[in-house]
Amino acid sequence: MNINDALLLGLIQGLTEFLPISSSGHLVIAQSLMKNFNEPGIFYDILLHFATLLSILVYFRKRIGKIIAAFFGIFIRKYRVIYYENKRFLWGIIIASVPTAIIGLFLEKYVEILFSKIVYVGYALIITSIILYLSDKGKGHMQIDGTKSFIIGIVQGFAVIPGISRSGSTIATAIFLGVKRDEAAEFSFLVSVPAILGATLLQIKNVDVVSLSNLNAYLFGMTAAFISGLVALSLVINFVKKANLKIFAIYCLIVGITAVVWL
Repeated sequence: MNINDALLLGLIQGLTEFLPISSSGHLVIAQSLMKNFNEPGIFYDILLHFATLLSILVYFRKRIGKIIAAFFGIFIRKYRVIYYENKRFLWGIIIASVPTAIIGLFLEKYVEILFSKIVYVGYALIITSIILYLSDKGKGHMQIDGTKSFIIGIVQGFAVIPGISRSGSTIATAIFLGVKRDEAAEFSFLVSVPAILGATLLQIKNVDVVSLSNLNAYLFGMTAAFISGLVALSLVINFVKKANLKIFAIYCLIVGITAVVWL
């Protein structure tokens, strides 16, 4: 792998991981359009996911620090105030991660089939488009709670389907459930941390031989994924607050119809 390819893949990974347009769906479409497309090795895929995970940890570092402190607050008295201030997010993430893991593991073998059927990806992108468009009409004023977290976790589990945007579907679901727009966006990305981490750990077992000759390319690709991930996070959160996800809805609709009709 050369540095240019690594940079391009890193840039695409960072942007599509967080923009509500489905990174997996775009991978399927890219494979169908690029005859000489070669998937990067599992190790590089793991590095890119790790880089995007880092972008979440950096962007939400203050909230994540409080959530970690809140966890210790369950057992240690001096962190008890922080626990009560952040327990909604702490338990929300834990509760949501359970159905996500169960559904994700169950669908894993079926997702491989969907990756080979671009028409299914097109239909899934159209569904994502409709979800995003409708979410702009939502005006929630409530906070995240256990029930809402569980429902969001279910939706996140089904977002392993190529073409269904994880960020778009979870943010929209939270808004449909009446959650405030800024909190919906924040919770969507925070709840993705254990999901991305879990998926990355599952991939590690498939790593075979690591080529050190590609080390420079790997580092450039990770840097591109990290920086583009930060940019994408900022963009999405601003669009959600302004109820302006329709631009992504239009994009997903165009790509989805194209995939169904012409690809």
